[in-house]
Amino acid sequence: MYQYFLSLRFFRSRFLTLAAFLSTMFGVAMLLIVQSVMGGYMSQLKENIRGQEAHLRIIGNGPLGLKNLSEVEDEISSIEGVIGSAPFIERLAVYRSGVSIKPVTLAGIDPVRQAKVSDFASYLLRPGELDELLRKHHPGAGSAGEEALAEVDMPLAVDDVHSLLSDPGRKPLDDEDLKRFFDLEWRIEILKKHRPLLVKEFPVPPAGIIVGIQSLLDRQLMLGQILTIITLSPDTGREISERFLVTGAINTGDFQLDDSTLFADVQKVRNLLNRDLAQNASPYRYQGLRIALDEDKVTIRDLDALDEIRDEVALAIARSGSLLAVQTWPEIRSNLLKAVGIEKLLVYFIVLILIVFTGSMILLMLTLTVIEKTKDVGVLMSLGAPPWGVTNIFLFNGLLISMLGTGMGLGLGYAFSSNINEIHDLIYAVSGVELFPAEIYQMDRIPVHFYPDDILWCTLPPVIVGLLASLVPATWAPRRDPIGSIQYE
Repeated sequence: MYQYFLSLRFFRSRFLTLAAFLSTMFGVAMLLIVQSVMGGYMSQLKENIRGQEAHLRIIGNGPLGLKNLSEVEDEISSIEGVIGSAPFIERLAVYRSGVSIKPVTLAGIDPVRQAKVSDFASYLLRPGELDELLRKHHPGAGSAGEEALAEVDMPLAVDDVHSLLSDPGRKPLDDEDLKRFFDLEWRIEILKKHRPLLVKEFPVPPAGIIVGIQSLLDRQLMLGQILTIITLSPDTGREISERFLVTGAINTGDFQLDDSTLFADVQKVRNLLNRDLAQNASPYRYQGLRIALDEDKVTIRDLDALDEIRDEVALAIARSGSLLAVQTWPEIRSNLLKAVGIEKLLVYFIVLILIVFTGSMILLMLTLTVIEKTKDVGVLMSLGAPPWGVTNIFLFNGLLISMLGTGMGLGLGYAFSSNINEIHDLIYAVSGVELFPAEIYQMDRIPVHFYPDDILWCTLPPVIVGLLASLVPATWAPRRDPIGSIQYE
């Protein structure tokens, strides 16, 4: 028992003890912050990819897309775990609005079917919700002056959009609500409310299109705006274009998608792509098919079941006589996921170097303590203390530093990580420096997630390093001559 009391006494006896303790604490805190932010980023990235792409994606094998859509759907519908599918088209394009031109991805979807295979419905701002955000920022634009909404700059805030989308009283969109974004009645309503002067010009308004919320936040686009979408014909390669009316907005949390992806009805996109067909050419069909699986069978972190069903789907497609590519959602963005995983690992090892440095400080502190307490060690051994008892004194001292520093570091890291967005906003407000630009990290907020294994990997290294650093001086202390130690001054 005396070893513990002496360890506590030695713990309070040197300045280097405090330095080693603080180094351990801040090192562990930094390690936990890195792991929680990178883990949260990886988790959010996976959620975004899965929410946008569905579990599986089938891609057509020719320039005109997927040939036998109905046969493929019939084959895969009988597979256990498959619960839905939705056709899609994605084309590189540019939009022209006034004098501004911007490259975008034109995504053709069936909104009802898309909502059943992805999180599309939960990302959508409902009809009237953008008006609600506008009125919040411009109280004067009420029901009596709706036309004023067409003239404001729409300075929406990300937090406002998030709070609105996360409202627990917000009812889920049904099939009719989803159809409204693209149908004629809603397009006319949008024009009358936001662009009343254009109603005469467009007695039948252009097809509806949904834009990313970032385009509205950056004031690039507005609800009710007329866009000209320009792309290339998949058959002739010549330029083709079509006008669309902005009828809604989507907020996925993925900066790139919310900034440069436009969603339109898949049949309207097909009509556009088939506008410039060569004589006797086959029409463009669909680019591919998104497939949703039973969430009870397939989870974000367990991908084995996902790969098994992918193989079953590929086999079923082969039976239908088609040779189509089948991709899982991690394979679709595999390069990005691998890059983030490698980045997380590299940052972890960089911070781990600080922990190793902390171990060297513990080693130095205990070595100096052994030299300083040489006389005390000699007295103990003269009184009959066994060598292992002396070893334990210094071993417990090193472990006490590493364990207390680890515990305090975990608490500090948790507190910082839990409030990292508030801290970031404060730094940005004071200095104007944005530490996590959305255009780089593709997320509008810093995600944080604490995984049990990450916490374990933040706890074990400093404790092990502290133990190893303590072994050398702890085993060296009892090997000194007791009589010589007593005489040592």
